[in-house]
Amino acid sequence: MAAKPHEDVIIRDILDRIDGVENVTQRTLASELGIALGMANAYVRRCIAKGWIKVNQAPARRYRYYLTPKGFAEKSRLTAQYLSDGLKLFRRARQSYDCLYLTLRQAGVRRVVLCGYDDLTEIAILSSITAEIDVIGIWSPTGAAAGVRGIPVVTLDEALRADRLVIASTRDSRKLLGELRRRVAPERIALPDLLTNMTTHKARPQAAE
Repeated sequence: MAAKPHEDVIIRDILDRIDGVENVTQRTLASELGIALGMANAYVRRCIAKGWIKVNQAPARRYRYYLTPKGFAEKSRLTAQYLSDGLKLFRRARQSYDCLYLTLRQAGVRRVVLCGYDDLTEIAILSSITAEIDVIGIWSPTGAAAGVRGIPVVTLDEALRADRLVIASTRDSRKLLGELRRRVAPERIALPDLLTNMTTHKARPQAAE
């Protein structure tokens, strides 16, 4: 059975660290990857079984891990896949915000606040520049604590003064949308089609325009 996308990321990171760090331990891997020690052990065992990692016992009952030629090839494959997937996501997100901003400009909208903060926010900002949309602030209940690319972080009350509130985060996008709909009319919230499935697959709220 093929590894799931999230598992591919963990395996790639394990192979990368074993290749680049001498005397790496499972405890170190778990700490750096933000996973439980037992999970790190399970992934290392899988990599050993696949022939990607070789393990030798060192003094004091310690173990040393080495990347095999097969493991190096797998790391290269997973890295290329990660870069390709990232580029596809960037292109898809850029197209989605380009279309959204075009619709807003045709409706006479110029000033928006981006809601939420993660990698998608950066793409939304980049797209706004060529679309001649003025991003006057970023509102995020859990994200950025400082300005991003010179754009200030604003409070929700300040965000409500914008012409439109644009969802710009994959993190808790449904929760963000629900909170905004409790404060403003749905037509003042703008949602790119990239996020539509994330916010509507469990329910059918009134569509944002």
